[in-house]
Amino acid sequence: MTRSLYEINAAYLQLFERIDPETGEILFTDEELDAIKEEFEVKADNIGCLIKEVKALIKARKEEIDALKMKNDSDQKRVDYLEKYLLNALMMRGKKKLATARNTISTRNTKSVSIDAEILIPKEYLKVKTETSPMKKEIGAALKQGIDVPGCSLVEKTSLTVK
Repeated sequence: MTRSLYEINAAYLQLFERIDPETGEILFTDEELDAIKEEFEVKADNIGCLIKEVKALIKARKEEIDALKMKNDSDQKRVDYLEKYLLNALMMRGKKKLATARNTISTRNTKSVSIDAEILIPKEYLKVKTETSPMKKEIGAALKQGIDVPGCSLVEKTSLTVK
């Protein structure tokens, strides 16, 4: 059974508890220390490989999502074209309804708003959208220069790189 990194680190710390506090004598062998170091490296390497594998899966899925979105957009344009094509054909023949064994096709009159000149629309018919969001780059630059920005602070983080 393989151990987790947590268990390996705990075993590593337990080795150093086997140092005699009075004499400073080391009560473990180099082989024990080397075995734990090697186990840690193997486990860390395996986790690194898993990270790369999962990142590759994520990338592949994103690419597949993009491809599917493109196919959907293309298919939607095709449906829109075919609907206009069929509607024009029905209108040219003066038909409002057509029933076949597989479809019932009908036209209907609808009304929609067409905006011809948005600048001329009275204010009571306009929706105002206001969106605010922190400007992180500018805040970061100000904080690095020693300027106090209320509600903000620089946080040092450590990230992992797997290549």
